[in-house]
Amino acid sequence: MNVIEVRNLRKLYPKKIPLPFRKVEWFEALKGITFRVKKGELFGLLGPNGAGKTTTIKILTTLLEPSSGEAKVLGLDVVKDAREIRKRINLVAEGERTLYWRLTAYENLRYFASIYYIPRREAEKRIEELLKMVGLWDRRNDLVMNYSRGMKQRLAIAKALINDPEVLFLDEPTLGLDVQSAVFVRELVRRLVDEEGKTVLLTTHYMNEAEELCDRIAIIDHGKIIALNTPEGLKRMVRNDTIVEVRVRNYPGVNPFGLVKVDDRNGVVILRGSLEEEEIPKLVEFLVKSNAKVLSVEVKEPTLEDVFIKLTGRGLRD
Repeated sequence: MNVIEVRNLRKLYPKKIPLPFRKVEWFEALKGITFRVKKGELFGLLGPNGAGKTTTIKILTTLLEPSSGEAKVLGLDVVKDAREIRKRINLVAEGERTLYWRLTAYENLRYFASIYYIPRREAEKRIEELLKMVGLWDRRNDLVMNYSRGMKQRLAIAKALINDPEVLFLDEPTLGLDVQSAVFVRELVRRLVDEEGKTVLLTTHYMNEAEELCDRIAIIDHGKIIALNTPEGLKRMVRNDTIVEVRVRNYPGVNPFGLVKVDDRNGVVILRGSLEEEEIPKLVEFLVKSNAKVLSVEVKEPTLEDVFIKLTGRGLRD
């Protein structure tokens, strides 16, 4: 059974605020994407910032109307049946302040329970279960303004579960979190699918997060889905390639071997891509002659980043 069905979905935004007598130029954020999500599946949208992930989530959660195409959640149309959909789903939005910081965690959840008309006795039981699930029961009476970022994100997930949604949408749920908080959130999300049977659609630009969590992944770039498969199915696209990762200082900015810059920290540039084994010494020779300092050269196991590089010619962070 398909819980989410998207067919030829497009979304256009005006590049400038339309004014009288001004010609409107349009930016196409989604360019006719199509995919389906099965019941009980953890489905990932993986792509760089600006790829169209958040726009897709906002349309599916009825916060935006599509320009054209069709989108259904639980068999309901996101435009015609928006009110009914909202009762049966919930969302953890990236970068948006969805909690009341001057209230306690308990008060926040009690308020959101009232929005969904959950009876008080049932709400109290549900709030206790959720706060224990996210590890905040002992801090339930603390003001949210005194929480760390990771604690706020855990509370945001608890808030999104207050109505016991059939489908949960997570937009970059671990963005900006410390390692420990990110691990906690990932484990929690996986448990919601495996133990509670939730259907989850998650967006991320962290390839390891998508690979670790998702049953299937759609790679999206510039408003188009360029690949869709299981993590292993996607990696089979580069299984026969020799994946090379090079760390270098004083990188000359270009190389004739097609490797892509995937990171640049503290003056150390990381290059990555597929390369024939006999070309590796030639690459090192080129970098040395270009006055670069080669720190390491390693042959790596293929990852989803390598799939993205192969399909687009650039890294996920570009």
